[in-house]
Amino acid sequence: MKNTTKGPIVAMFISILAMTSFGFTDPANGNPPANSPLQSDSKKYFISLKDFTTEEVKGLGFTVNKDITVHINAAGGGSKNSWKEVFGTKGRSNDMYAAGWIINADTREVVWEMSMDNTSGREENRTAEDNIKLKQGSYEVYYAAYGFSSSSSFGTFTSINIDRREGKSRNKFDKFLNWFSDDYSSMYDEFMDRAKNDYGIFLSVPAGDESAVQIFNAPKKNANVVFAATGVGDGAFIRKKMTVNKDATVSIYAIGEGRGHEEVFDYGWITNSDTRERVWEMKYGNTEYAGGASKNVLFKGDVRLTKGNYEISFVTDDSHSREDWNSKPPYDPFNYGVTITAKNESEKSAIGISDYAFEKKNVIVQLTRARNDDFLQSGFTLKEETQLHVYALGEAGNGMHVVVFGKPVYNKEGEDFADYGWIINAKTRTRVWEMTSQNTTHAGGAKKNRLADEFITLPAGNYIVFYQTDDSHAYNDWNDDKPFDAESYGITVMGAGENFSAKNVAKYEETQDENVIAQLIKVRDDKHVRQKFTLEKSMKVRIYAIGEGVGNEMSDYAWIENAKNGEVVWEMTYRTTTHAGGSKKNRVFDKTVYLEKGEYEVHYQTDDSHAFNDWNDDAPDDRTHWGVTIYKEQ
Repeated sequence: MKNTTKGPIVAMFISILAMTSFGFTDPANGNPPANSPLQSDSKKYFISLKDFTTEEVKGLGFTVNKDITVHINAAGGGSKNSWKEVFGTKGRSNDMYAAGWIINADTREVVWEMSMDNTSGREENRTAEDNIKLKQGSYEVYYAAYGFSSSSSFGTFTSINIDRREGKSRNKFDKFLNWFSDDYSSMYDEFMDRAKNDYGIFLSVPAGDESAVQIFNAPKKNANVVFAATGVGDGAFIRKKMTVNKDATVSIYAIGEGRGHEEVFDYGWITNSDTRERVWEMKYGNTEYAGGASKNVLFKGDVRLTKGNYEISFVTDDSHSREDWNSKPPYDPFNYGVTITAKNESEKSAIGISDYAFEKKNVIVQLTRARNDDFLQSGFTLKEETQLHVYALGEAGNGMHVVVFGKPVYNKEGEDFADYGWIINAKTRTRVWEMTSQNTTHAGGAKKNRLADEFITLPAGNYIVFYQTDDSHAYNDWNDDKPFDAESYGITVMGAGENFSAKNVAKYEETQDENVIAQLIKVRDDKHVRQKFTLEKSMKVRIYAIGEGVGNEMSDYAWIENAKNGEVVWEMTYRTTTHAGGSKKNRVFDKTVYLEKGEYEVHYQTDDSHAFNDWNDDAPDDRTHWGVTIYKEQ
């Protein structure tokens, strides 16, 4: 049974939007245009792109062996959207949701395009008839019907995406409309009828010139292509190994998706495998408009590659690709992705492409798939100086990306990360590596996703790897677009280089550290813990204690007593401590103290707030050592 209450509601809803938001006029009702190419086939067309019920984009190439006039008949749909006037996207977007265009196959530049200005008729039935003069050369014609906008007596609604993939649900906005109106589903059916019987583009030439035209499959091939990942769909993560046997210059042609504030969602980059440096990266700032929707971006330029090993990567998010365009596709839709071309045959032969499987070889520590409110750690021992590969994904803090006069700047707050990893020297407790704004790059998806991918060298010793997250935007619970390598969210440390030997690495557990004399750590609220220890000889010991202090007074602190007489031989005070990172009240004591031979008892006491795993403010950098540790001083 139909819900008869929905119709009036959606009619009023559409009417309000039409009057207040979009500025659409009420189109007249009528049948499909009489001059639609699909209504008559009196001309002999050398290209006919029609029937878009199963495909939203079609394209063909053609070569003309002389200057020639091409006659165009086309029918499509579009709507005049006032939003682009408000948000300043005029000239960077075309409001036709079903339309055709022609590009030069060599330059990839558009030479003709259907628009609301050169078509006439009802918004859902716009027709164009035109003659264009083309010089001798190669061209490609495309037609896209990605969405639809239906008319009613109340106005015209915004276009909806028509997703033809079997089993794929429509977007959330479409579902929202479907809840309001039983008539909504008829929009899909109406579109399919027009896509089959009305929409399309048809090219012809004057009688006698038919032999001057030859057809080829688009896009046109380039003989010196080294690598091409094109026609890329949703959720792709493409990576290939590239070996350059001599210095070479390559041309890069890449089409993706991005928007202002340096956000890119579908993009590529090249990494030097030997240094982990990105020698090329597609960013919003180094791209140009690619045609169609304003978010379509294009990189076109040369990159110099020195002899060595590289990785080519291209990633896409979960929408707007060759698989299904949710807005108008770019002018060169079949080349969506990245194409690398050598300057000549000699340089092409010097470059080899092979499969690259990111297997995370020689893994030493892997703390990945980090969830919200996680705090992860794992230790390792290096028996000799070793080169390591650190691969970490995280989330930048709110203050990280600041734009002033169109340029990003970074202040002290900009160093903050919400989800991030770091490595410490287990003996000194100092950080030997951490994620920062300087050593990370965009990790795809939301701009706050960051990636550290670099080599570091550490001397022999014991180390601990940490990774922490805040309460939002982590593995399987993203509050914005996820990074391209979501499965690796966290930190992975691997052995690097040809000389790496797993024999030089061992597991490290703090509890097994032979230099620890006594330890009381991870102390919670309202605790008074103690531990006795004996020194067989007088010696210097290192005391490492972290606690809470405010106003020159300590709330969580440690002290050492002589076990025989109860005399306090050392005490943690505010004046003898320094800031321990995080909240200002986090304090650390890290110094050597001389103790006579004898028996001792170390104490640690906390108040009723701000202790391990129950922080009421930012935790210290070394949160797991909230408490006290006494080490042998060597």
